[in-house]
Amino acid sequence: MRWWLCALCALPTASPATLSARPVLPHRPVLPSRRVGAVRLTATDGRPGTTALTKLLEENRSLRDENTRLTEENRRLQMAADAINDEIITGELLARAARRSLLNNIATINLLVIVTFGMGVAYSLLETDIRAITALYYFDLGDDLYPGFARAAIAVDLILRLPGELLHQYEALVPTNPVFYKACTSGVAYTFGDFISQLYQGRDLKTLDLPRSLRSGAAGFIGHGPLCHYWMLAMERYLDFGGAWWATGFKVLADQTVWSLYLNAMYSFLIGTLAFRNPRDVWADVKSTSWPALRSSWRFWPFVHCISFSHAVPLDLKLLWVDVMEIVWVTILSRVANQDDNGEEENQDIGVVVESFGVDPTLEIALSQQVMSGTLTYDSSAGWKCSEDGDCWVLADDGAGTAGSSGGPFAGLTLPSGPELLDASIPLALMWPVLFAFYQGELALGLDV
Repeated sequence: MRWWLCALCALPTASPATLSARPVLPHRPVLPSRRVGAVRLTATDGRPGTTALTKLLEENRSLRDENTRLTEENRRLQMAADAINDEIITGELLARAARRSLLNNIATINLLVIVTFGMGVAYSLLETDIRAITALYYFDLGDDLYPGFARAAIAVDLILRLPGELLHQYEALVPTNPVFYKACTSGVAYTFGDFISQLYQGRDLKTLDLPRSLRSGAAGFIGHGPLCHYWMLAMERYLDFGGAWWATGFKVLADQTVWSLYLNAMYSFLIGTLAFRNPRDVWADVKSTSWPALRSSWRFWPFVHCISFSHAVPLDLKLLWVDVMEIVWVTILSRVANQDDNGEEENQDIGVVVESFGVDPTLEIALSQQVMSGTLTYDSSAGWKCSEDGDCWVLADDGAGTAGSSGGPFAGLTLPSGPELLDASIPLALMWPVLFAFYQGELALGLDV
């Protein structure tokens, strides 16, 4: 018999009672399961768990869609912002190019106007001499009669005699219509004076304001030349005192007080009218610039008028002399001011004074110099005012040094203090010895005194 059959027979046999005594384990059902993504979720409560899972899946899907939509919107907005930025840059470049083109056009127009005007004036003054010199070299008059060096000598002689001939022609022309020709003289002088002051202010062909120069010339033509003609006649009649040497001093004092105040007011009103400014603003400028104009005038004109109002200058040439000295004085101021700026601000860029003060070119340069040096500043609330560490001519009504602070037409009129007036009056005091010296010179030259 085989060995395993013997082993089977040796095992104990369970009785029915024993089988009925063993506990019976309950049946455990296997719950269904799902795999969501990489995580296995098992529903433990039947249908409600399935609903929550579906809701989470839908919310996740919604968030993914929202993220995609926002990403596309962000990309679209970024592209729009880039497009707008490109348009702004392109607009700025176009505006800059347009401004550059405009300035170039203005420079071309200004150059054409200046060259045309200059050539016209030069030809009208030099026409006869130009024709003579051209004929001298054009026609063949023979080598022996007019050798080359003789022709050159004749041409130089004509040029050297030109100023005297022009002066005699002007002197002969003025008596035929003194008011008109003196008005033209002042108009030309004021135009050149404003042109020089603009050059000092840092302007070039691109920023040069030729209409402003023309307005200045119109003011000289209307208000300076004609009335100065009658003013000088009145002084010769009422302030000559029989030709006494000290009479010239009274003429200078009258001219540098009453007449100078009138000229400043007249010039400001005419410039303001031609520029369509508010008359109240112009009157405010007149009041604020009255004393600065006198102070600027007293530094130069008393000594010039020692000659202007003497018998050394004929009556018909006095205004021409004054207008020529006006141009000379503006030129001197511009040169001196430029030298000061170059010496003090070598490493700084040259500024450009854009706004005009609407005053006489001489005072315009003096005020512009103070603006460029920083001693005269502009405050939007207080107007022009002097800096704390600078000495300047204040152009604003700050309550000090003014008349009529309670109101009225002269409210805001700038007046000097006592020490200021004495300091500015020194040239008027030094004028008297100069007058006596000129009188002795007239006697020595045998002039009609």
